[in-house]
Amino acid sequence: MGNSFLTYRSGRWFWISFATAVGLVLHYISYQSRTVAYGGSIEGLLYGVAGTGLIAVLMYLGIRKRSYASSTGTLQGWVSAHVYLGLLTLLLIPMHAGFRFGWDVHTLAFVLLAVVVLSGVLGLFLYRNIPGRLTRYEAGQQADKIDPEIARLLADMRALMKDKSDVLVQIYKAELAASQSRAPKGWSLLLKGLGGDLLAARSADLAKKVSTIPSSDQATFQILSQLLLKKTQLEVNLQHQMRLRNALQAWLYIHVPVSIAMVLAVGVHLVAVFLY
Repeated sequence: MGNSFLTYRSGRWFWISFATAVGLVLHYISYQSRTVAYGGSIEGLLYGVAGTGLIAVLMYLGIRKRSYASSTGTLQGWVSAHVYLGLLTLLLIPMHAGFRFGWDVHTLAFVLLAVVVLSGVLGLFLYRNIPGRLTRYEAGQQADKIDPEIARLLADMRALMKDKSDVLVQIYKAELAASQSRAPKGWSLLLKGLGGDLLAARSADLAKKVSTIPSSDQATFQILSQLLLKKTQLEVNLQHQMRLRNALQAWLYIHVPVSIAMVLAVGVHLVAVFLY
């Protein structure tokens, strides 16, 4: 998806945005050479109207690109327009202000706009890189099949522990409890280490316990160790998939609320300009 919407129709929206940006820069150079650039000038107002209109279009595109059923355009086209026109606003709005900023609601609106655009760039980066990695983990085992497989391993371990020595049963229970406490869950998956660390910790724990197992239980302990390590591998795979899926959603928790705040700030800016 990443490549398709960036190069949609041979980069149609890239070239439209690029040509528009070049034209704006050339016009701004001419404008600034004739007078002091500021938001209240004719050119400044035109930049502002164009920027506000573009923001309105982008808000519409943000809603429109989620409507898969419509026959108007394609998802790739709408996303491509959203990305490149969003970047164009970072040029238009400073031109509107004559590149003059201060501690006021007008600057706040631009800062929020910049956060919206940059979070969108982050989302673009994630959507270009994460799906491929997610597919590789799913090739090992898809998430919806991991829990049933873990349940099967747990059933095998319970059957294995039936009528076994107290030492072996206690180790089995301790390892299950330890695996639950070590595994990061939910959004903490984005912040905590995964994979090799968890699997290595489980292997090290089991290796330390070999000497405490009676010789009569060694064979059973080896089978138990293999089942526990297999369970850990599945858990690590599932956690990686959850981490990647969470990352795909995380940027939206910045992008969407800040977009709303930016629209409100733009509204206040417009009211302030026309009333005061």
